[in-house]
Amino acid sequence: MKHAISIGFILITLSFNATAQRIVVAGGTITDIVFALGAGDEVVAVDTSSTSPIQAKALPKVGYYRDLAAEGVLSQKPSLILTIEGAGRPEVLTQIKSTGVPFKLYRKPRQVGDLFKIIQQVAVDIGKQKQADALIGKLKKQLPEKQPILSNSKALFVFSAGERGLVVAGKETVPDLLFSYTGIKNLAQHTGFKPFNKESLLVSNPDFIVAPSHVVFGAGGPEKFCQQPTLALIPAAQKCHLLVMDSLMALGMTTRLPEAIAKLNEFHRKQVL
Repeated sequence: MKHAISIGFILITLSFNATAQRIVVAGGTITDIVFALGAGDEVVAVDTSSTSPIQAKALPKVGYYRDLAAEGVLSQKPSLILTIEGAGRPEVLTQIKSTGVPFKLYRKPRQVGDLFKIIQQVAVDIGKQKQADALIGKLKKQLPEKQPILSNSKALFVFSAGERGLVVAGKETVPDLLFSYTGIKNLAQHTGFKPFNKESLLVSNPDFIVAPSHVVFGAGGPEKFCQQPTLALIPAAQKCHLLVMDSLMALGMTTRLPEAIAKLNEFHRKQVL
C-alpha cells in the first residue's frame, strides 16, 4: 500500500513538473501583468525594472531589460521568456531565440486600449484567458468613465534633472495620459521624453512638478531634488510642490493605472484646487 502511494506521489510530482512553467520576464509592465493574471508563482526571474508587485522584487534578476545578456536569461532555465519592445540588443535576442525557448516580444502600450490588448496577449501565452477577462473588466470599472475638462492647473513631469538640464515627459507618454485623466495641462507639448531648456521652464512656470521616485531619491530626496539649479528658479521648486510617484506606476502602462490616476488627482486637489 505504501509502495503504491509513493508511486502515485511520484507520478503527480512528475506531471506537475512537466506542466509547470519557468517564466523569465524582462520589462516591468509585463511583470505587473503576469502577476495580476495570477501567474506569479511561475515566474523564476525578472529584470531590474520589475519593481512591482513586491513579490517580484525578491526574485533573481537578469539585468535591465534594455541591456539583457543571453547568459543571464538562459541560466534561469526558462521554459518561456516574456519581454517588451526595446528589450536587449538584436544580437542578444537572436542568441536567445536560437535556443528554441519560446520567446514573446510585446509592443509597449501607450494608451489604455493598448494595455487591454497586451493583457489579452500575455494571457493567451500563459494560459490565463479567463483571468484576463476579469482583470480588464475590473480595470474598466476603476478607470474614470471620461476624461475631465481641462482645469487651470499646469504641471511638468520631470524625467531627469541635472547639470545637463531637464528632460520632461511630453505627448504620447504615460505621464501625459495621467495628466489628461486628472484635468491637468501638461506644459511639455513635444512628443516623448525630451530636453526642456531653462527659458521654457521659466516661461511655463508650472504649478507643481511630478517626478519618478528613483530620480528624486537618486538626487538625495525631495528637498535636494527641488534645490537643483536646473529647477530652483521656479516657484514650484522653491516651495517644493512636488509629487513623487512610484517609477513603474508613473512611467509604465500597468494594471496600477487607476491607482496612479487617483494618486495624482488627490495631490492635485490638495495642492491647487
